[in-house]
Amino acid sequence: MRATRAILLASLAALLAAAGCNLAVPALYVAQGPPKQPALFTLPKDKKTVVFVDDRKNVISRLQLRAMLADDVGTIFQRLELVDEVVSGRELISYVRRVETSSKRVSIEELGNAVNADVVVYVEMESFALSPDGATPKPVASAYVKVVDVKAKERIFPPMGGDPKGHPVSSELDTMSPEMFRTSAQRRRAEDMLEKRLAEDVGNLFHEFEPKGFGGGVSKFNNV
Repeated sequence: MRATRAILLASLAALLAAAGCNLAVPALYVAQGPPKQPALFTLPKDKKTVVFVDDRKNVISRLQLRAMLADDVGTIFQRLELVDEVVSGRELISYVRRVETSSKRVSIEELGNAVNADVVVYVEMESFALSPDGATPKPVASAYVKVVDVKAKERIFPPMGGDPKGHPVSSELDTMSPEMFRTSAQRRRAEDMLEKRLAEDVGNLFHEFEPKGFGGGVSKFNNV
């Protein structure tokens, strides 16, 4: 079956290539499906993992939203079976608020030890807003992500030598109607949607996925 399918695809590609590049690429897209984005890093599956969302800039207005983000990323790890055990990161938020002072910052290793986790997925918030410029109704968020092996006391993603802040992640929703921001309830709903998108984008770092909007990008080949 595989050999037959490969032959058919090769024949289709050759046939459509003769007809023109503008037909070949979309046809192969339909036949084979969109390309997958590989995982940037594979989490140690057998190590107890916790997700902690740090927001020292206070870009997320609601503490509950930070807890939701940590839980949603952890839920993605469990749903996709990327790790065997995930510890809720909610309690770490209160732990940090309780023990951290202006002169003593809690280390990532301490965070892991506080909940007996082997690995900490550390998400440091950079921005979280309903508009990128204060006028356009387009929710955007950004963060840096790194993974630390608590027991080995080393960062395992990104590799040592890279950006010490971690791997950048940016998320955005489609431009919305200004009507959607008129009430506090509507704004909260938009923030919740943005949180879900950011959680998904953080999770995508650690598993193969299909990039959004790839099909629309095929049109760029139409004039080849």
